[in-house]
Amino acid sequence: MSLMRASLSWLSAFGPPRLALATAMLTLLAACQAPPAPPELRLFDQYSLSEINVDYSRLNQPLLVSDLEGEINRAVSGPSALNGLGTRLGLTNQQAKQEAMQKAISAHITPHMRDQLTPLFKGTRPARAEVVVYSVFIRSRLSLQQLTGAEVTIDGVKRPDTPQIVAGLRIIDMQTGQPLQEIAPITKTDDGSITVASSGPKAPEYGASPRLNKLAFDFAREAAYALSHAAPAAGFGPGSGAVLGLAPGGSDVKTLWSMQKVE
Repeated sequence: MSLMRASLSWLSAFGPPRLALATAMLTLLAACQAPPAPPELRLFDQYSLSEINVDYSRLNQPLLVSDLEGEINRAVSGPSALNGLGTRLGLTNQQAKQEAMQKAISAHITPHMRDQLTPLFKGTRPARAEVVVYSVFIRSRLSLQQLTGAEVTIDGVKRPDTPQIVAGLRIIDMQTGQPLQEIAPITKTDDGSITVASSGPKAPEYGASPRLNKLAFDFAREAAYALSHAAPAAGFGPGSGAVLGLAPGGSDVKTLWSMQKVE
């Protein structure tokens, strides 16, 4: 600053116009010499993915995966033929059936999420990914509805004609329990199209249902894309307000918390 004052004192003899120009040039020079701002901390730089959970608390009942239903019915019914009939008709063992279905669906979703999300996280502070399932509905290709085109409604809501999964994603700081980011529900539907070798990556085979496996793979890819393209914030953690961003993939990504530094 002493240099600037000395220069301005010397240039004052040239009149106001030249003095104003000199002042602007010296101010710009001083700004260019200022130390650079510290790099912005991002979620992926601070956190490592330590855990993946599947949350069914917002589920739009009932779950249906026809590829898994027969085996699950037999598992929860036991050897009794009458008990098995009651399970298939929805008269008995419904709680056990839903729990078994949730476990089977999670076994398809979790490995795909791990494959897609783990490479994104480069830090050390543990984070948990929570997949929030709203609907999984995959009925048999030989069902009466599929063969006749009849509509199926549950609680007045039309069920999809083709296999469908609807789920969102939350990232949680495991040390504080605070949410870091949340992705709005993503709907993936299998329209029965055939994937050729050059049209994109093929889903690894996880679980016993090929159709659910494909939907889980597609969901995991889109969720990871939305997360990786979230609008950058000034770090993550409790106590600094909310920022709303839109990922190029079309999914809404909401940053719920942010902070400058994580120790």
